[in-house]
Amino acid sequence: MKYIEGFHRLQLILYPEKLDDLVSDNNPVRFLDAFVDHLDLALMGFGKTNLEINLAGRPCYSPKSLLKLFIYGYFKKIRTSRKLMEICNTNIEVMWLIERLTPDFRTISDFRKDNAEAIIGVFKEFVKMCTSMGLYNTEIGVQDGSKFRAYNSKDNNVTESKLQKKLEIVEKRIREYLEEMDKNDEEESDPQQYTKEEIEEKIKMLQERKEKYNSIINTMKEEGVTQQSFTDPESRLMKTANGGFDVCYNAQIIVDPVSHMIGAIEVTNNCNDMGLLTPVTTKFKEELGVDVMEVVADKGYEEPKDMLECILNGTIPHVPSKTGKESYEFEVEYKEASINDEMLDSTSSADIRTCLEAGVKPNVYKDMGIEVSIKEEEQYVSGDESTGSCFKLNEAGTAVICPNSASLNKVARMHNKERTRFTSKSACKLCTDKCTTSKFKQIDLKDGQTMLYIKKHQVVKKVIIKLMPNKEKIRNRKTVVEHPFGTIKRWLDGSYVLLKGKKKAAADLALSFLAYNVKRLITMVGVPTIMEKMS
Repeated sequence: MKYIEGFHRLQLILYPEKLDDLVSDNNPVRFLDAFVDHLDLALMGFGKTNLEINLAGRPCYSPKSLLKLFIYGYFKKIRTSRKLMEICNTNIEVMWLIERLTPDFRTISDFRKDNAEAIIGVFKEFVKMCTSMGLYNTEIGVQDGSKFRAYNSKDNNVTESKLQKKLEIVEKRIREYLEEMDKNDEEESDPQQYTKEEIEEKIKMLQERKEKYNSIINTMKEEGVTQQSFTDPESRLMKTANGGFDVCYNAQIIVDPVSHMIGAIEVTNNCNDMGLLTPVTTKFKEELGVDVMEVVADKGYEEPKDMLECILNGTIPHVPSKTGKESYEFEVEYKEASINDEMLDSTSSADIRTCLEAGVKPNVYKDMGIEVSIKEEEQYVSGDESTGSCFKLNEAGTAVICPNSASLNKVARMHNKERTRFTSKSACKLCTDKCTTSKFKQIDLKDGQTMLYIKKHQVVKKVIIKLMPNKEKIRNRKTVVEHPFGTIKRWLDGSYVLLKGKKKAAADLALSFLAYNVKRLITMVGVPTIMEKMS
């Protein structure tokens, strides 16, 4: 015998092995089975979980079996329903996991679409389980976003500028055909490229196309959007990391800097990350029952209003400045309140907000790089010639000269209010006389008005919150949050979503992020240890 020989294909096995004997004790599939059995699918909102026994017709598949199949599929880089159907007949681990069931691809696909919200809940339950085992740190997280291609091509997406260009082309072609008709009428004996009937038909088609484009533009204006996708209306054209553009969803995640596991996901159609710190961190804290946390993010999240709201809600944002400054200053309206020791020691977001608005730093923000102080300033209101400083319209009516001789340019004509707005963002940078109520110099003149007088009214208190982001945490950000996105997009081939709609796309990505977390957990702890902790 030259080589090791296997069993002949027609050989009968008199003592068949059990499926359980073919799955080792440290096989990840055993953990996936135990994890899904641990879940209360009815409570989580999965459909068809409490069916009556005597229902007519063929029984349906158990939601637990289909959920196990999906988690295993994503764990093994298999995401499509047809490929999942295929491995039900060929993969021994799947046979063991779902007890040799063979659901059709439509049944598999419909389960994912119909239970999108509940599937997202499975990811949350996994994070809670890891937190209860002490494997996830809820005191600090690193947030970032990445673009995932939507189920919508660029050709099926239009922006207002695209439509305007298309309209210009259509109008140009209509003019050309009309000119050709006039020319043909004058030179009837010459050979013609198109007959009069053919040209009229082409003009009719172009007119219909023009009406369609105008209808889309009007719809976009009514809805207050600047673009529209036709295959997946909730997706948006976004700038991607390689410098190009694609129709995508912006997936936000919060990652534990120690275990590198993903703790929260939020799928949005925001084209950038500005303003997303507060909604994502607030949702994360609510899900895990956390009151105070630190979040580290990149420059794309530098939005003063959003960062201030984070601080008032019990979240300390460590965000580097685009201009290179080492600290941020936020101004909050002073609200007098009686602050006691209990409120100072509290971690409740409501108590933290009350303390900060009263100009008192809560104890939970000690050694967090936050300073709180109160300053007094004079408020300005409209006055008259005898009491106020004067804003004067120039002779051309194109600009207004402020009391410190700075020029405020005309920026808007508000027809409904019969006013004209003048502003200058640079005029206030070196000016100490804050003579308007806006953050920068901005005034509105009524029609026919050439002068506006402003006077000091009263002294008011303002709370100044100074934030000094931690440089070391910012420096380590990339080593934490870029790894999960890179792993999912390369290892899982998960750079695109398979479902349409923001909620269903979130379910698809939740399964990808869950597969990543499971892989991290097994690598760190091992299947036997996890099973022991779960029991």
